[in-house]
Amino acid sequence: MTPNNMKSPRFSSRVSAGRGSPLALARGNSKGPSQSPLLGTLIGAAGLFVVGQAHAQSPDVSGVPSAGEQAASAPLPPPPGSSDAGAKWQTSLYGFAELDGMHDTSQAYGPASNNAMLARPGSYAGAHGRTQFTVANSQVGLRLAAPDFGRIKTSGRAEVDFFGVQPTDATEQTTVTTPSIRMRLFYLKVKTPIVDVLVGQYHELFGWGGEGFYQNSLAFLGVAGEIYHRNPQIRVSKTIGGDSAVKVELAVAAVRPVQRDSEMPDVQAGIKVAVNAWKGATAQGFGQPTVMPLAIGVSGVGRRFAVAEFLTVPGDAKIAYGWGAAANAFLPLLPARSEADRSNALSLTAEASMGTGISDLYTGLTGGVLFPLLPDPSGNMVPPPVYRPNIDTGIVTYDANGNLKSLDWRSLVLGLQYYLPVAGGRIWVSATASRIESANILRLTPEASRGGVFISQDYVDGNLFAAVTPEVQVGLSFQMTRQTFGDHPFSPTNPHPVGRNQRGELGFRLFF
Repeated sequence: MTPNNMKSPRFSSRVSAGRGSPLALARGNSKGPSQSPLLGTLIGAAGLFVVGQAHAQSPDVSGVPSAGEQAASAPLPPPPGSSDAGAKWQTSLYGFAELDGMHDTSQAYGPASNNAMLARPGSYAGAHGRTQFTVANSQVGLRLAAPDFGRIKTSGRAEVDFFGVQPTDATEQTTVTTPSIRMRLFYLKVKTPIVDVLVGQYHELFGWGGEGFYQNSLAFLGVAGEIYHRNPQIRVSKTIGGDSAVKVELAVAAVRPVQRDSEMPDVQAGIKVAVNAWKGATAQGFGQPTVMPLAIGVSGVGRRFAVAEFLTVPGDAKIAYGWGAAANAFLPLLPARSEADRSNALSLTAEASMGTGISDLYTGLTGGVLFPLLPDPSGNMVPPPVYRPNIDTGIVTYDANGNLKSLDWRSLVLGLQYYLPVAGGRIWVSATASRIESANILRLTPEASRGGVFISQDYVDGNLFAAVTPEVQVGLSFQMTRQTFGDHPFSPTNPHPVGRNQRGELGFRLFF
């Protein structure tokens, strides 16, 4: 019997005699006077022989594949110079789908509150509430790991969410239902026996972002007063100790300048110490809980400003410098048994920071500070003189004497997490308290504009979390923010006005 996918020699020979076969080509598609009938017959016979051998199957050896089948089933050799390195690449898709619903007692905040200005008491926005639903905090990421090259390990990461910039004419519905993609992380990391190098967009080294020091809260990070920022950077770090009892990490980074016209990148540096023998349970933001060792980190930042002088037509730049210092701690007060059993674990997360010209490193913080208006000596210039700064607002400003000054800020953030002794600690509670204030914001703000700035902000929250399954998590939160404005209405002896907002929030996440 002949298999269905094979042809008998007789049938194959008939087919081969058709147009385009070796026999047809030999017989006469060419009509030149020099063609020999004998030569054509020989070429045709050779063609028939080759085709017949390719399709023939021996009837005497049942079940034994032909030479053609053996050749087809044999693996092809790799092309010259190729390797199987591509098969050793490791990739993993991760992320979460999230829905958050929140109700505020004022109309000051969008989905994220962070350090945004509250509505003044007595205003329409301050007296009326707001309810919002959003999925914009959902994230998708991709981790990549290249094949090891000797003792060098190379990896990368790309991560996005949906808090991108929206068009200025976008409607409320468009903003919520068709949000824009925002790049969160995009970097490569090379680990060598000598140093590790990270290049790309990542959490700031200042505040040791992404190293386990963020607060556990349903509120979108960073919570009020917390250092929380990502930037393109080149970072070099060295870890000493590894898996030993104490691990020390030293790092320095050149970071995207706070102002491109400053001509100098920000410089950040830090040292972090971890005690591997003392571990506690922690979750960052609305993330999944994990176990990490006791850790303390200290970091600093230095930066340069070169701001166009305070004139309608600037002729030179005014130079100033900013700096910041931060101390972070993760302290397991009651250690966790293991990753799977976090019952009765209690952890404290703390951050203290201070500096000048660093407001952009706290999410959404400006304090309401703007550049002053240019003087109009005649009082009736048309159009009025306009100053166009070449730096983001809220970082520096000009004082009454035309001197460039940076804004001072100092902050303290404390958080507790307690994992209940039920279901292996899959139900837990957390609380956060913070205060951030500026010592010179009033002095640098014209008196007539002080009602638009706040001199201090206090924030507290309480959260209840449950890991329904390892992949599904639910959270409930109450958050309260209080801001003290800079003016004294009606009389210098009157107290500063205070804006308030209370928020109730419910969140759902599916991790993948």
